[in-house]
Amino acid sequence: MEALLIIGVVAIALLVPVGSLLGFLAFRQRHQQARQVAALTQEVAALRAQVHQFNGAVPPASDPVPDEPRVTPLPPLELDEPAEPVASRRPSPQIDRLVSALKEHWMVWLGGLSVALAGIFMVSHSISAGYIGPVQQLLLALISGLALHGGAEWLRRRQRGSDDVFAALAGGGSITLYAALLAGVHHYGLIGPTVGLMGLAAVSLATMVLALLHGPVLAIMGLSGAYLVPLLVGGDSGNVAFVLAYSFLISLSSLWLMRYVFRDWLWYATVTGAVLWWLVASSAAPAETAMPWYLAGLFAAFALVAGRIRSEVPRLRELLLVLLALWALSIGGQGLSDPLMLGWLLILPVAALVPQSRGALWYLPWTAVLASAVGWLMLAAVITVDGSHRLAMPVALHRDFVAYLMAAAVLTAGLGLWHWVRAPERQRWASFTLLAPVVWLVLGWLLIQRAELSLTWATATLILAGLYGVIAGWLERRATGRSGVVWAILAAHICYSLAAVMVFREASLTLALSVQFVSLTWLARRYRMPQLYLLLKLALALVVARLTFNPWLAGYNAEAHWSLWTYGGATLCAGVATWLAARNTAIRPWLEAATLHLLVLFLGAELRYWLYDGDIFTRQYGFTEAALNTLLWGALSLSYTVRARVSESLAWLYRWFSWVLLGLASVSYLTLLTWHNPWWGTDAISATPVFNLLLLAYGAPVLLALAVSRFPQLVPRFWALCVAAAGFLLFTAFEIRQLWQGSDMALTAGVSEGELYSYSVVGMVYAIAAILYATGRHHQVLYKAGMALLGLVIGKIFLIDMSGLQGLWRVAAFMGLGLALLGLAWLYRRARTTPVADAPMTGPDALRE
Repeated sequence: MEALLIIGVVAIALLVPVGSLLGFLAFRQRHQQARQVAALTQEVAALRAQVHQFNGAVPPASDPVPDEPRVTPLPPLELDEPAEPVASRRPSPQIDRLVSALKEHWMVWLGGLSVALAGIFMVSHSISAGYIGPVQQLLLALISGLALHGGAEWLRRRQRGSDDVFAALAGGGSITLYAALLAGVHHYGLIGPTVGLMGLAAVSLATMVLALLHGPVLAIMGLSGAYLVPLLVGGDSGNVAFVLAYSFLISLSSLWLMRYVFRDWLWYATVTGAVLWWLVASSAAPAETAMPWYLAGLFAAFALVAGRIRSEVPRLRELLLVLLALWALSIGGQGLSDPLMLGWLLILPVAALVPQSRGALWYLPWTAVLASAVGWLMLAAVITVDGSHRLAMPVALHRDFVAYLMAAAVLTAGLGLWHWVRAPERQRWASFTLLAPVVWLVLGWLLIQRAELSLTWATATLILAGLYGVIAGWLERRATGRSGVVWAILAAHICYSLAAVMVFREASLTLALSVQFVSLTWLARRYRMPQLYLLLKLALALVVARLTFNPWLAGYNAEAHWSLWTYGGATLCAGVATWLAARNTAIRPWLEAATLHLLVLFLGAELRYWLYDGDIFTRQYGFTEAALNTLLWGALSLSYTVRARVSESLAWLYRWFSWVLLGLASVSYLTLLTWHNPWWGTDAISATPVFNLLLLAYGAPVLLALAVSRFPQLVPRFWALCVAAAGFLLFTAFEIRQLWQGSDMALTAGVSEGELYSYSVVGMVYAIAAILYATGRHHQVLYKAGMALLGLVIGKIFLIDMSGLQGLWRVAAFMGLGLALLGLAWLYRRARTTPVADAPMTGPDALRE
């Protein structure tokens, strides 16, 4: 300890005289340099005048020759910058300015820093060493600070201009006064907190006023020193309220200075100091009573001063949002043992009354509400042993929290109504007035009821919904209140949805939400309010997403036929809403697409219900699941393609969904042809002819491919028709196999003569039908396909049937082939003698006909 004292004394003894000497030398050097510059300026002006006389021209009036060299004082709060041509300016002027300032003013800054540290060390050392009494120590520090200020002012007046040396001396005096007053409050106890704050405020204001005379050095030293002195001096860490009040006074004095002389660096320094002291205070005492007052005061001060300074303060929006984020963190970090309640209401009137909330930053009141709600959710969030999160507000705090919620609802509604009455044409105040109380209602249900089912909360929410309905009717009869009708109806429907969530679960909740399709469509048409379409779209998106992503979003009881009223009820509500919507409205295509989507989901769910005996979301993947997935994904791909046609902003997303779903359907269909192919005997098929799973797995995809061919933006029509034709032939082959073999369709069972003959007959019929249709329609591609199929049948009959068929089966095969070929030859000869009006089309163009 004694060694530290000796080091401190030696440091003070060295730094004070050395700093003073360096400061004086810097002043002399600066003065000499200024005289040299003035002399050079006079010499250049004289030479320029002689040149003009030699050329017979009169010297310009803009270059007068000064009578005598004189030093021009620097303007206040302006750092010296050497004049430099624009063409030769470096890429980073801010770095050049800093380097230049360091080269020119390093002595001044080092001297000022030495003086400031000397004052701080004097106070700190006198406290620890106890050389003199507390009163004498305090008086000595105050006298030293005032003496430094007096010396700086005397030098400035003597030179009749400001100088950085004088500003450094004044900055050291301000820091010494800060340290003395803080020590008088915390260590000596000679000054009360109120008197100390008044003294600190006086020093801060005086420092900023003198900065207008001395320049930026005093502002820098005074501001940085004011924020850092409490950390260097130390003191009673428990008096957080005093520290926050001190930081607020320093910030307020700096903002007052910026009303007259604004600098970006001063603004950023003030913001940094204020935020750092919030961090220190919140770490020391999270539940400090003064914290809401500090943050709300900073928010109001920065917003009000920014409105007085100029319209474009750097990063004002980001700063205000950061303060609101600090507000949420302060609420969430105070702990559940004894949290503050009503104090956290302060930000609501401040955010609603600052001038920016009526202009470009209109969202500040809403952001304040949401920041407060997020803070309370953070406070009540509890991590359980298994790592999950749940909300748990202690029962002992319920009464105080309900009082907070009611006060917040009344306060936000009252402030919004006051603004709304003054500016009825601004709908944002109508939304804030009517919807902000709903936020507090939801917050109460989450934290008090813990998001569990409650008939009491649901009843209260329905009453609030009815109240909003009454307000909507009253506003609709007023000529000036029509802008609020939309928000009142929105609030009523939101409350209805919340009530459904509070009392229903799973299937019933989805149906309750779907009922709003009809009510919103009817209200929008009845009152001609297209603004309600936004809420209708949100409701449609919520229900469609909920039913699409089942069972991952909810679990259901397999004993009840819930899919009938959930999927079917939602589809019915969407269909009724489509019927109610006018044909010329923009919402009609949305409703049609949503109805199609829900219909696909309903049919898929019902198929699963009947095929899996009520267990719709079974956890197995086999032949049936692959067939269902092929149809469901393919149909959803078509529905998203339809939605992409009617969407204005999300068409690209829906088109991407349609391609992804079609790809999944194709992969699922390929598994039916390979892994789950009944020819391999891995899956058993019902013995019922035709009406079995083959119809679902291989017949329905043919219809799906034909439907896809109607949407060329999804897949080219030619290739979709090719897939449909190939799938139809494959489906026929499977059905023939099942008709002759029953449920055992494995190829290892062999092929009977009747089955072999059936392939030839059906293939011949298909080939003849294709040739005849192509001949009449002049489809070259289809004609060639029919001829290719006919060639395959002929080859099969001569290569396979001749050896595989016996008796009458062989006779029938060759007789049928001969008659078919003779008939085709006759038709071909007849067609050649008939004149053709148009040349036959070929390729994909023929299929588009």
